[in-house]
Amino acid sequence: MTWAKTVFILGPAGSGKTSLTDSLGKYLEEQGFQTCYVNLDAAVEEIPYDADFDIRNYYTVRDIMKRDRIGPNMALIRSVEELLKYEDQIKNFVDYASENYDYILVDTPGQLELTLFYDASIRIMRIFAEKTRACGVFLIPADIIHSVRDLAFLKLMALATRYRIDVPIISAITKADLNPKIDEILSIDVEKYGEIMLEGAQKDLVEELWRIISRLEKKQRIVKLCIPRREGLEDLHTLIYEVFCTCGDLS
Repeated sequence: MTWAKTVFILGPAGSGKTSLTDSLGKYLEEQGFQTCYVNLDAAVEEIPYDADFDIRNYYTVRDIMKRDRIGPNMALIRSVEELLKYEDQIKNFVDYASENYDYILVDTPGQLELTLFYDASIRIMRIFAEKTRACGVFLIPADIIHSVRDLAFLKLMALATRYRIDVPIISAITKADLNPKIDEILSIDVEKYGEIMLEGAQKDLVEELWRIISRLEKKQRIVKLCIPRREGLEDLHTLIYEVFCTCGDLS
């Protein structure tokens, strides 16, 4: 394993994965780090960065739709399965990138389930994780957070992502400028709010889940990003650095 660092950019559709890949990459380059870009989304039409490895050079979702005469949803699934046909090319690229770059930024497919539900995606991500030091940044879009309960649900998605891909995960709030209440929601005492959430038919389930979230809250801080204004990138880079530092605990 080399000293190269892979950062998987993850999150639900519309959370800003491609935009962050571009902005974070430019920030890292400005700091003097050799940075390369990987696009694994075969459905995306345009990307703002120059990809050093782009799966669309081999196939696109439109190609699969025409070839197999199927609709877009099935084509999205097959686009993930198709990754394994180019496993050797991906391995060769990772071997090269791990020796020539400080950071490898991996822009994952728009739909999170394509990354998490299918073994082909996990297998490809493990190629990066086995040959470099890897972590993930899970994006939580502020524009869909209207309560602490919404935030808790998205944090659970981040936790499930960490479990599934088996690398450290950093949670980051995106689109913070679109939600004027986001600071208020983030500042709520989760333990006190938990008492309110325990009301309802799913009390036992909520109690157990909230206990997990509360415990993790004490160990990890969340960075808040406004990608168009490039706000929060320095904080995010600090957290990424701490992931790879033996003394870092993300707190």
